[in-house]
Amino acid sequence: MKIWMDVMRELELVLYDYERQFDAWEEGGVTGLVIGPLTFAAAKLLPVSGTRYVEGDTPPFAPYDPDPAVYKRFGVQAPPPPCDKAPEKRVLLEKMLVNAKKRGWTVLIFQAGTGAGPGGGNLITDVRSQAAMTARMVDTLAHYPMIDGAVMDGPEWGYEIAEHFYKRRSFIFDNLPAEVEPSCRELGYAYSELVAAKDRFYERLHHLTPRAIEAMAGGGLFGALALTGSDPGLVAWFDYRIDSLTHFFRVVRDGIAAEHPGAVIGCGPRSASFAPLCGYDLTHLAQFMDILLPKHYFWHRGFDGMLGTVGRYVEVLTEWNPSLSDAAALSVVEALFGLRLPGVTQRSDLETALTPEFCAQVVTRETRMALAAVDEPKRIVPWVDAGRMPHDGDPVSAGFLGQMLRTAQNAGLERFLYHHAGNLTAAEWSVMSALCGKPWQPLQSGYIPADQMVL
Repeated sequence: MKIWMDVMRELELVLYDYERQFDAWEEGGVTGLVIGPLTFAAAKLLPVSGTRYVEGDTPPFAPYDPDPAVYKRFGVQAPPPPCDKAPEKRVLLEKMLVNAKKRGWTVLIFQAGTGAGPGGGNLITDVRSQAAMTARMVDTLAHYPMIDGAVMDGPEWGYEIAEHFYKRRSFIFDNLPAEVEPSCRELGYAYSELVAAKDRFYERLHHLTPRAIEAMAGGGLFGALALTGSDPGLVAWFDYRIDSLTHFFRVVRDGIAAEHPGAVIGCGPRSASFAPLCGYDLTHLAQFMDILLPKHYFWHRGFDGMLGTVGRYVEVLTEWNPSLSDAAALSVVEALFGLRLPGVTQRSDLETALTPEFCAQVVTRETRMALAAVDEPKRIVPWVDAGRMPHDGDPVSAGFLGQMLRTAQNAGLERFLYHHAGNLTAAEWSVMSALCGKPWQPLQSGYIPADQMVL
């Protein structure tokens, strides 16, 4: 098992001290670097102690000037150049990337489309928005020829059922705005029929009964279809989500390949069980994406964590249907996603769900499902996070982190992406380095993980 390290947003946490940090990471088993979005923080960001920094009030800005010719080729408007050129930082950034490549690491830019010029609407479906993002990615890759490629995290269709959660992750029943109608038509779907099916599903989930769940939820595919009303329109709605998102990634991938044919391009779905709900079909994406980075995010609360999403589904379904017990709502979750959480029969059990049995069953399943979508294990590089920042979740222990990684390794996983270096704790690095490289010895190495609690 090897580590790819994510350096996200606050590049200055690594920029001024990259050689020492890279040496420690390499010793601990790091063989890849995912860095970005490529923005610099305030020009007067100053070191305080070790690798800790104080941020000023200036908003982040791009580390390079756009090449107008690239955007002209894509028929879109180029974004304005940054007012602050930060020449010293630009030189440092290039030296840092070259240093990483000289170590033999895979180096990828995260969200290389950040800073794109104006589009025209929903990124998943709007042609102009897709062109603007693709142009920005092409421009970014051209400015840093020493790197291998780029990783996209989103866009995706919403997956949360809690309406109050809208500002964090899009409410699933608010995912068919009128602006996507042309996309539906082009992909062979009738927009009005999808909207009607979505609304019927919404109503269906408000009228669940214990008897219906008992009769249908455990009946596999046919039981789940019956539970949702055996509605062909509902199947079409979810097919459209997959077709449209697959189309988006293919358009962007093809646009990059036309100008950077050797670039490694990846995208980050949610965990394998939730990925189809967001519009990701891992087997389809694996046909043209070089790597897939599913989220091995399992924490409770916050956002993007498996237990947090399950908990919100239970909370909302029992609120919509007061006759349902937590156990009945969990049966609906299992019918929809195939997720059975060992030892969890009510929402309070989610507080203690991250057990050895959870690893043996759920982590193994999520890992094997992802690996089954590709022809070789190295093309699956799951994001791994301890939950607290930037996801606001209940932090998982370093002990569980190590157990989860060992379980995934036993299931066939060869590498993972730690998210992200600014939040790396001493305990997490101790566990990961012992598993993937030379165990970290803090008194000997002189390296201390940043542990910054940053976004």
